[in-house]
Amino acid sequence: MRSLQVTALLAFTFACDPSTPREGSPRAGTNPEASASPSPDKPSLETPRARAFPADRCGDCHGMLHAEWKTSAHARARRSPLYVAMRDRSKNPVCEVCHAPLAGLTDPAELSVDEGVTCEACHAIRDVGDNAAEPQYTFDLQGNRKFGPYCDAKDNYFHKMGCAPAFRDARVCGGCHAFSMPLANGKSLPIITEFAEWRASSFGVSGTACQECHMPAETTHAATGTERKVRVAHHGFMGEKGEIVQKALGIVASAADHAGKLAVSVVLKNEGAGHAVPAGVPGRQVVVRVQALDEKGRAQAREERTIGRVLVDESGREVPFYAAIAEKRDERITPGETRTLAFELDAPRSGSVVIEVAWRSASPALAEALGVPAEERSMGKIEIPFGGQRTGKGREHLPKTVVARP
Repeated sequence: MRSLQVTALLAFTFACDPSTPREGSPRAGTNPEASASPSPDKPSLETPRARAFPADRCGDCHGMLHAEWKTSAHARARRSPLYVAMRDRSKNPVCEVCHAPLAGLTDPAELSVDEGVTCEACHAIRDVGDNAAEPQYTFDLQGNRKFGPYCDAKDNYFHKMGCAPAFRDARVCGGCHAFSMPLANGKSLPIITEFAEWRASSFGVSGTACQECHMPAETTHAATGTERKVRVAHHGFMGEKGEIVQKALGIVASAADHAGKLAVSVVLKNEGAGHAVPAGVPGRQVVVRVQALDEKGRAQAREERTIGRVLVDESGREVPFYAAIAEKRDERITPGETRTLAFELDAPRSGSVVIEVAWRSASPALAEALGVPAEERSMGKIEIPFGGQRTGKGREHLPKTVVARP
């Protein structure tokens, strides 16, 4: 069973009161060398202000990793049109805690601040706390020390090397991929849920960290000029073209004659993700389209279903998460779950049926509300040919069942 890409990594964050840490937020810890507040409007900055180098400067020595990062949602975290629209409409600066982590840690004029989840935003993390509900980060920018999972790396002319075994731990991701929004009634509404879902899944129970899927390693040189080869994690998080997340969702399709119509069954299984699919901010969708084509490839019948999570306001209308008060429905595919969708189409005597699975960044309702076109990418297709003449309610030569895998 081949898998299809249906997830994307961009996590939106929000809090109602910027003076207090949000639920599931990455609180900054303290140590003798560094401290930082999670509130960009009331930062507790290091003195003197720390330097944070732009990603291009890091790329001088780490060219391969820099090229991978540039393709990632982390690199677009502060400038994606969907995020900008939500941030500007919510009018809450705490969104920047995860989308521009360096804004509260260094001079806002630094080029790296506008780079989103950039090199320094991760590799300045000295440690991650062990609060199961709310991971806590300890940053160190002042010492120009870059942290990673290797504890025997040598200092070099440009920066010192630091040891942070937490880089192999899913908690380093959990600070920004877990968030519940406080509501006026004193309750909270889960928004970003993949870290909690991972904890409850077989992946979390077995200790399979996020990095093992999203940052698969290869043995190579970590930097230009280094003699030693080590296991270096991929920094695209979804791969260069999203190929990593093809492990998430599998698809099997079948077509059969049913009372003169074409009955199509599409079976989707979340066989490779430790979280629900689609992941990320509510409103993302997996779209399943089925089309019957004639012999010349012209569409004769078409049906579409969507899978996702919908949040609503007081009137029951779908709205962006920051304006929501309740969840209307959650139809995402949970880890290990198999979902079967049935379609019935009027089809020509001969031709083919095409099943396509696509990922959509926002539902049509949210895209319209935010004034931003939804991004959509095809994740895979299955085409099943059929033929024969109509005889009453059946079709000759159309197999009772045709099974295909992309």
